[in-house]
Amino acid sequence: MQLHLTAARVWGQITVRLADDPVLGLGPARYARDLKHYIRRFERQMSRQGVRPAEHAGPATVRLDHIRAAQHQLEVSARIIDDSVRHLRHVYGEDCQMAGRRRHRTCAALRASINDRIAKLERHFVDPDGAPGRGWHKHVLVAPDSGAASGYQLFPALADALDAGDMPLLYEREKYIAGIVYEAAWFLRET
Repeated sequence: MQLHLTAARVWGQITVRLADDPVLGLGPARYARDLKHYIRRFERQMSRQGVRPAEHAGPATVRLDHIRAAQHQLEVSARIIDDSVRHLRHVYGEDCQMAGRRRHRTCAALRASINDRIAKLERHFVDPDGAPGRGWHKHVLVAPDSGAASGYQLFPALADALDAGDMPLLYEREKYIAGIVYEAAWFLRET
């Protein structure tokens, strides 16, 4: 019972903070850094399983070059969001408190745009079809995995192809996931 009360208090505090903060503190830059870490971990997993380049699959079977390039674009886009937040705070003040109505509307529109992009970023990593053969794993970057020490599996579609030794599928899915990450990166740049 005490655990439930504590969890309810924590979630209540988070809800109040998110509702009161003018700019959401969910941090797309952190997401981009975490993705870079996921790529490295998955490449080490591939290496441990003895994956070597194959002529039919291309060089991405050893390195996730497409996803790495997309992750870089996500990182650049996240920096653009961070710059927009700094601009908002410097020019308008975090709460858009200034004298003129026109400036207030401009500030409120910028803040709403930033918050909308930050809040909806996660949706871009969801594949409606899910991982091949496991349609319930909708997230392309991580999925629950009770067998893993961390409790989650990185790149579930890639992990399945790797476990099956299907390098052409791994290469195909790697490019598909990179496309999803690119879309998320471009979404962050929209105004």
